[in-house]
Amino acid sequence: MRKYIVIGLAIAVLVAGWLVVDRILNENSANASLETEPIRRDDLRIIVEAPGVVRANQSAMLSWKTTGRVEGVYTSLGDDVSTGELLANLEENSLAQNVILAQAELISAQRALDDLLTSQVQSAQVQKAVDQASQALEDARDPALVQSQAQTALAEAQKSLEVAERNYEILAKTPSQSAIDQTKANLLLAENRLNDTLQQIDRIQRKASRPEDKMMFFESRELYERILEGLELKEIQDRRSYEDSLSRYNRLIEPPNPNDLAIAEAELARSKAQITQAQIEWERAKDGISPAEIAVLEAQLVDAQREWERWKDGPDSAEITAAEARLAVAQATLKQVHIEAPFDGTITAIYSQAGDLVTTGSQAFRLDDLAPLLVDAIVSEVDINKIQLGQAAILTFDSIPDQEYHGTVVEVPAVGEVINNIASFNIVVEIIDADEKVRPEMTTTVNIVVSELTDVLLVPNRALRLGSGERIVYVLRNEEMVSVPLILGAGSDAYSQILEGDLQEGELIVLNPPSN
Repeated sequence: MRKYIVIGLAIAVLVAGWLVVDRILNENSANASLETEPIRRDDLRIIVEAPGVVRANQSAMLSWKTTGRVEGVYTSLGDDVSTGELLANLEENSLAQNVILAQAELISAQRALDDLLTSQVQSAQVQKAVDQASQALEDARDPALVQSQAQTALAEAQKSLEVAERNYEILAKTPSQSAIDQTKANLLLAENRLNDTLQQIDRIQRKASRPEDKMMFFESRELYERILEGLELKEIQDRRSYEDSLSRYNRLIEPPNPNDLAIAEAELARSKAQITQAQIEWERAKDGISPAEIAVLEAQLVDAQREWERWKDGPDSAEITAAEARLAVAQATLKQVHIEAPFDGTITAIYSQAGDLVTTGSQAFRLDDLAPLLVDAIVSEVDINKIQLGQAAILTFDSIPDQEYHGTVVEVPAVGEVINNIASFNIVVEIIDADEKVRPEMTTTVNIVVSELTDVLLVPNRALRLGSGERIVYVLRNEEMVSVPLILGAGSDAYSQILEGDLQEGELIVLNPPSN
């Protein structure tokens, strides 16, 4: 009986030992399959990720505003241009009629506006008109004065007619052969005198250039220099006389200039008209001014005084506005014949070439301001309140692998857009280190740094679990997993800040605790 008891005790000890060993082996096997990471202190960067598309700072499609033929294109693809720089224009003879007429309208409108703006000149002219009308009325009431003025005007008209007739006769009359021969003889004499003087100058210059030991006792270089001074003065006089004689001879033998003859003929006709009018005025003045003529002069004075009342305080603002509008219309019409750069930028497309026939609306250029490049990024309503102006951003492109770019948030909208019942907000990020690889219309991923914490205790997000309604993590302590509740602060995609919890730096956090 005792033997069986001993055997039973031995079996019980063996079973208990086997259970202990099995537990230890199982625990070691389970611990060996666990993934751990030590708790550490580090900086935490909190990022909001948003998809985006690159665009230019400013873009414009430039089109023609009228029809015509392109005369010239003055830029090339990729050129940087400045505001107001001429890019292309149309041939003048191919323009529409309204554009051609606008050139004359521009001059007229500008002159009208200038007249209004120079109110002092205009008011002075109006005042002068009043004085002249008043003086004319006063003179008309003095018959003796009117007769004297009419007689003087008639005498002056007669003198002008005589001068005009003489000038016309000189141009139109064919000179006699004797006059031509005498003028030619005078020309030959003047030419001989000039040649003789030139020969004397040449002879004296040769004598003056000889060495002094070759000169006679009565010769000297100073003597010849004084002689040359006199001969040079004589040459100037002889040359002028020759040129005058040549001019007179040429005028005699050449037919009159048609333009000069036409001008003389017109002047003669004008003088005849003046003397006719002067004679009419004299005939009228001899018998005195009629009451009807006095009434006309009185009416002219009243009109001049009314105009003065309108101008004495400066131009009417309504007239200035109308003149400015008229000028603006003419300027806008003339601007249609060419295309200018509306802002500083780069020519990114050219659609017109010299010689092309274009119509209103035909595309000519695309202009983009590529400095800086911007990104339109879409942020969800969950993250929009984390975004602020000036926050840094990191941009990556699938088309530019292994390279990061940096930017700054420059626009945050106050209102979002609802698409498919989901609210989103279109923020704008300026790329501050873009190079030639970054181009408009490229897609990018924008990581906006909304917060940065330094030297904080971090826990991997993979280790976080939910137990009894609170956040917990499992820590290896004495080769056993221990659950520790904790309170978290800010977090990124990979790590979260530990605000409260019985955790120490360096402790091993279990990343994959068993589900049981």
